[in-house]
Amino acid sequence: MRDTLFSLAAVMTSTLVLLMGSGLLGTTLSLQMGVQGLAAPLIGFIMAGFYVGMILGGLFCYWVIARTGHIRAFAVFAAAGTASVMLRGLIFDPWVWFALRILNGMALLGLYVVIESWLNDRAKGPARGRVFSIYMVVSFLGLGVGQFLLNLGSVEDQSLYLIAGMLFALSLLPLALTRTVHPPPPTGASSNFRRLFRIAPFGVMGSFVAGAAMGSFFALGAVYAVQVGLDVAGVSLLMGVTVLAGLFLQWPIGHLSDFYDRLKVLCSLKLAMAAIALLISLFGDLGLLWLLPLAAVFGGIGATLYPVAVAHVNDHVDAAELVSTSASLIKAYGVGAVLGPLGASLLIAVVGPAGLFLFTALVCAVAAGVMLLTGLPVVRRAVEEQLPFISLPRSGSPLITELDPRLWDEDLRGATTAAGTKEAESGNGDTNTPFRT
Repeated sequence: MRDTLFSLAAVMTSTLVLLMGSGLLGTTLSLQMGVQGLAAPLIGFIMAGFYVGMILGGLFCYWVIARTGHIRAFAVFAAAGTASVMLRGLIFDPWVWFALRILNGMALLGLYVVIESWLNDRAKGPARGRVFSIYMVVSFLGLGVGQFLLNLGSVEDQSLYLIAGMLFALSLLPLALTRTVHPPPPTGASSNFRRLFRIAPFGVMGSFVAGAAMGSFFALGAVYAVQVGLDVAGVSLLMGVTVLAGLFLQWPIGHLSDFYDRLKVLCSLKLAMAAIALLISLFGDLGLLWLLPLAAVFGGIGATLYPVAVAHVNDHVDAAELVSTSASLIKAYGVGAVLGPLGASLLIAVVGPAGLFLFTALVCAVAAGVMLLTGLPVVRRAVEEQLPFISLPRSGSPLITELDPRLWDEDLRGATTAAGTKEAESGNGDTNTPFRT
């Protein structure tokens, strides 16, 4: 295990530095556009470009890695990401920023694929679960620390963009200097939305809702903070607490989902998310003393919506389909993260800053209501047949699923295969869906 972690030290360091830059960049963009007085719908449109880029990046990033190898591909994506950051400091034009936001999303997806395929190749046997956990912690920590870097510069000049660009560039150094042999190139995973929606519609819907809720917050949270009167230090504290809270609530909520029907847990999370978002919309402008505890709960619950939805879907598919299933659910999350900022920004324009959280409350309440009242035929899995909950970092790549311990633990893999076979025999699934890993 020690040798494995040592061989992955460069990858983990690059991940930490990269996500610090990414976390700083997203909040800086939103904050500066809010300070400059851009209309909320325009800000939402520009920020949504990041998730458009991540979706588009899946069309070509695997080809780049296969053509150039992991280290040179990482250099390509890091250079593109750095350029997209630096150009924002030189040009202030909404359409140019939207294009750069797409480029940033495409570059970051490519960087995720390089990192996660490297982790998959180096982590073997029992080490996979530990590597998975460390990667999750590093991901949350990088994004969270990035929020506090807002205090190092001013949104009125280029200093924060220089810091973010520097972090993107510096993330290349650990990997470029490593002597570890890079892995063989990965290939993309196919997806089948129709089949997944047929066997686990609420899991797919849960992924979409998670993307809409958290995508709108990360795109417009800084705008909300400015409009309710917070300074830069307050904005960084709000965003940082929200991100880091997502790490600390993963285990207790995941543990809860292992002992109760995951559909009920998922519905309860949506209702809780709607309630806490409504409270923030009503009392968030009373100051940080009220806002920070509510934001911590909001971020903690929001960060578990997607992994619980994924766990529910994975209870219904064969082990061989986990990677292709992940590809489908990430796309559902991405579509939600594109539409979420657009919808939230329109509501902000109508009712003010509270519209951000009113949007989340509305989306989560409607989704929970559909779960409670719908007549859709849903295949349910007995609690004792549910697989253990696995936490997930905020990644746009399905390759992280290859580190899922359920793929490598013989007992869990057998349980998953049996579940998929039982479902196929009942006519509710097709365990022979083609995929590539």
